[in-house]
Amino acid sequence: MVKCINPLFSNSAHGKMGGIVYQGGPYGATCRTHTLQRYKPTALQIQQNYFFGIAADNWRILTQEEKDVYIERAKGMYMSGYNLFIKETIQHP
Repeated sequence: MVKCINPLFSNSAHGKMGGIVYQGGPYGATCRTHTLQRYKPTALQIQQNYFFGIAADNWRILTQEEKDVYIERAKGMYMSGYNLFIKETIQHP
């Protein structure tokens, strides 16, 4: 990966132009060649992503008191309350 200094004659550049993707990061601006996705997600992967999205939406609508219950339960499991909620909410077939 190449570190860009004043990409495209500006202070920063983000996005794709031509075959180059410009992005900002913790170490400054970088640019890389654009690579196409190698495969299309399977039907099961699309279904799992859908379930994850529903679970994440449900976490956002919980009250802080309900979130605190999950956070407290997750302390002994070395995971966050959010991760515990997602784990218990998503039903695997």
